[in-house]
Amino acid sequence: MQRAPELVKENVRAAGVVPLRWLLGAALATALTLLVAALADRRLPAALDRTAPPEHFIAQIAHEHLVNITSIGPRVAGSYENEVAAVRVLVAAARALAAQASPHNRVDYDVFTASGAFSLTFLDGMSNVYRDVQSVVVRVRGAGGRGGAARRALLLNCHFDTVPDSPGASDDAAGCAVGLEVLRALAAGAPLRHDVLLLLNGAEENILQASHAFVTQHPWAKSLRAFINMEACGAGGREVLFQAGPHDPWIMEVYAGAVPHPFASSVAQELFQSGLIPADTDFRIFRDYGNLSGVDLAWSSNGYVYHTALDTAARVPAAALQRTGDNVLALARGLLRSARLEAAVELEEQPVFFDVLGLLVVSARAPAALAALLLVLLLLAAELVLSARDASKQLYMPPGAWVRVVARAALGVLLCWLAGAAAALLPALLLHAAGARLAFYSRAWLLLSLYAAPALCGCWADARHTWGTWLGGGAARLARGWWAWRAWRDALALWSGAAAVAGAACGARSAFVPLLCALPALAGLLCRRGARGAALHALAAALPALQCAYLALNSVQMFVPIMGRAGTPLLPADVTMALLVALLTLLTFSWMLPLVVAARNPNLLLYCGMALCALSAALALGPLRAPYTLERPQRLMLFHTRRTVHGGGAPRVEHLYWVPELDANTPATVQHVVSAAAGARAEPWSSAEECARWAYCGAPYFLPVLSLVARGQRLRASEPPRAELRVRAALERTAEPLRRTLTLNMTGPAHAVVILAPAAGARVPWCDAVRGAPQAGPRWGARRTYFIALHDARATPHARWTLVCHVQKGPGAAGAAEGQGWVQVSAAGHAMAGAAQRTARHAQLLAALPAWSAPTGWGVDLHLMEL
Repeated sequence: MQRAPELVKENVRAAGVVPLRWLLGAALATALTLLVAALADRRLPAALDRTAPPEHFIAQIAHEHLVNITSIGPRVAGSYENEVAAVRVLVAAARALAAQASPHNRVDYDVFTASGAFSLTFLDGMSNVYRDVQSVVVRVRGAGGRGGAARRALLLNCHFDTVPDSPGASDDAAGCAVGLEVLRALAAGAPLRHDVLLLLNGAEENILQASHAFVTQHPWAKSLRAFINMEACGAGGREVLFQAGPHDPWIMEVYAGAVPHPFASSVAQELFQSGLIPADTDFRIFRDYGNLSGVDLAWSSNGYVYHTALDTAARVPAAALQRTGDNVLALARGLLRSARLEAAVELEEQPVFFDVLGLLVVSARAPAALAALLLVLLLLAAELVLSARDASKQLYMPPGAWVRVVARAALGVLLCWLAGAAAALLPALLLHAAGARLAFYSRAWLLLSLYAAPALCGCWADARHTWGTWLGGGAARLARGWWAWRAWRDALALWSGAAAVAGAACGARSAFVPLLCALPALAGLLCRRGARGAALHALAAALPALQCAYLALNSVQMFVPIMGRAGTPLLPADVTMALLVALLTLLTFSWMLPLVVAARNPNLLLYCGMALCALSAALALGPLRAPYTLERPQRLMLFHTRRTVHGGGAPRVEHLYWVPELDANTPATVQHVVSAAAGARAEPWSSAEECARWAYCGAPYFLPVLSLVARGQRLRASEPPRAELRVRAALERTAEPLRRTLTLNMTGPAHAVVILAPAAGARVPWCDAVRGAPQAGPRWGARRTYFIALHDARATPHARWTLVCHVQKGPGAAGAAEGQGWVQVSAAGHAMAGAAQRTARHAQLLAALPAWSAPTGWGVDLHLMEL
């Protein structure tokens, strides 16, 4: 039976055609995608015990390795715990592994020590100098077969060192436990076609030193062809593949086809490599200094314990070890069986990849991804042409007029997204101004009512208002009812297609996200009329909405803990999270926008959403104001510092506690809590005058994180730290009038940092320790800066360094070379472990801080001088 066409009167505005109950059902169904994503995120395999076949990964054995390593306690590079105790445990594990290997495979190991230097662009950039860092390398080889250079190898990498005061269970003892158990399972089976190496490296937290030592100096590294790096920025849960490449896309394809529990995304890779996440891994070293391709895996759940005393073995579930072990074992076997491990490097970009709810991985190389994009764009164009044809037949509207209607709707989409973001910003700015910052930190569910609800309400209210007023004029007056729904559906398709094209043009592999969001519009090719078309559109939107909810959940789980160590960014943490949550919410619910425009009266739904937001804001300002808990504490670092300023007579010495501002609440905590415990008044670290004089404000930075942590607080200390660095500096003339030779002789702790800031127009073109020009850091006014980190893993009892650098002034400084300073020097010795780490008073101060804090810190001897 032929359906009667919809009758249209040009000057009568039809009522909405979508009932409120449909809208409410669609919103609830979309919200439930978050629950489905959460269930997928919590799905972990059962942990195997020793009754399982030996070729399987057995979580019980991995957990025993984990306990053995973490029972040592914190393992700072250069400490007895790291250089002796941990190495002893790992050597014993390697020997046990060799004893359990099948007759088809041989196991050998090497305790490797090396010295070297290299530059990093990590954060602000640094030159990294190391001496006698130590690693344990274990190798499994199939008995017989080819030898020599023809035998290629796969590398598994983890690190066993930790930051001070953390047992480092997830970061990264668990990675080493998984690596040892994967090696045992491989050695227990059939003869391996290729070699597999496990690097248990002992200096990663020192910023990637041991991996550099191995890949550039160890003889076994010459056979490497690919690598799997195991890391953590959380504890337990699912490990995510967040970096792949830079070449050999077949490695990612092996992952897609081999691992039983995939979790991988091009979005994660681009986020990490953008610098938005303040971290780095050995992946960079293997890529940049080993010219290798591989994958980077990391646990990201429960990032609150990362680099704190809470990172214990008890917080790493056996099921998480099982899941990661199953994946690493399957991936290792897939790579070792591949003939491409022997082939030449494929100089091809990484594929677009993402997993679907942890069930399968979609992976497409650039040609296939481009073909998919072009196909979707072609189908979208066909759908838009059909819409224009239908409008011409039923509304007597020329195709050009329909294009203008869709263009108006596209402008409406943009405006309502901006309105949604603005609505989410209002509570964030209110909480920040009221001092109730990071209220969501220990209660991530607050993000839904604080930011997601107003984002939706603001967007939807703006869409209805603009379409009902100035955007709905002209030819758009005919687009009402289901025609309004259709115009906005086409507008969403245009935006999705444009975003996908723009992303692809920029080389962004995350362009698959808007491409997925364009798929619901293609349902119009099958049915374009009224309620049936809307129902089919809703069904087609199920997968994109579910994938967007999956992306949103994992993004929030990662970024909420990061806000506790985000430092001093330009945007407050509440504003950052409001914008992120608004973006993810609007993306997930974007398919509903045409329904909202065509709804009869959604005001009740909008009022309820805004009331929920207001209630949550009131709670965040009142009973839920405290952002931290025992399990989700505030990070605090207290550096007990002796600061000596040389020059102009007798040295000026101060004893201070420096507290860098790691999150938005650090100043308030220092002023109201730490100062009371220390019995001293808190104040900003340096005055404007001091910051104008000294690079880095004369603060004892251990890492080049000035752009991340630009401010700090200080309190007077009643005694000096135990750390002691003796410095002798000399600036000597050379044969060139515009060049001087700087010599620093230093004796002190195993860890030292030298920051050089030559005069305006000058530079440091050469330092002997880095064997060339040091890595330039951020400018401090008109001065260049150079951050040089020094580490001696065998300092007994003190490290001794002689650093020789050249300071070169430019030709324009010829007339001003004499009588002016050439270079500022900041030299700091950091006692991160051992008896000099803390005085009794310093330890008592840390212990006196509240249980909802995670304090750490060590003694520093800082010298400032200008030569």
